Parts: sequence; C-alpha cells; structure tokens
Amino acid sequence: MKVFTMARKYGSKALAVAALATASVGAFAQTSENPIVTVLNSVSLAGVAAAIAALALIIVAIALTMKGPDVAKRMIRKV
Repeated sequence: MKVFTMARKYGSKALAVAALATASVGAFAQTSENPIVTVLNSVSLAGVAAAIAALALIIVAIALTMKGPDVAKRMIRKV
C-alpha cells in the first residue's frame, strides 16, 4: 500500500522528468540543419519590427480615440 501511495504522490513528477530527459536528447543531437535556426534566419527581423511598431501605433491611436471624449470632459469640468 505504501508503494502505491508513493507512486501516486511522485509518479507524475517522475514521468515529467523522464519526458523532459527524452525530449532534450533530440535537442543536443548534432544535426547539420537545425529547423529553428533555419526559420529564424529566413524571417527578416527589420520587417517584423516595423510591423510591430505600426501595430502598436494603431492600438495606441484607437485607445486615445476611445478615451479622448472622457479626457475632454474632465478638462472642461475643471475650467
């Protein structure tokens, strides 16, 4: 009974460690072509940075457009 209690208590942790060890073996294997490096090299980071900056500007503009009337009302109330 004690064995089953310990297996139930530590079984999932042992399984997670075994799965991690199995998965990491492939990560350290010497291959001529790493797929992650291939994908990162094929993506132009300058284009991605420009797209993210444009998206951030659009989000800020939408937020200011929605919040603008509330700010104007507060300014008018204080005057």
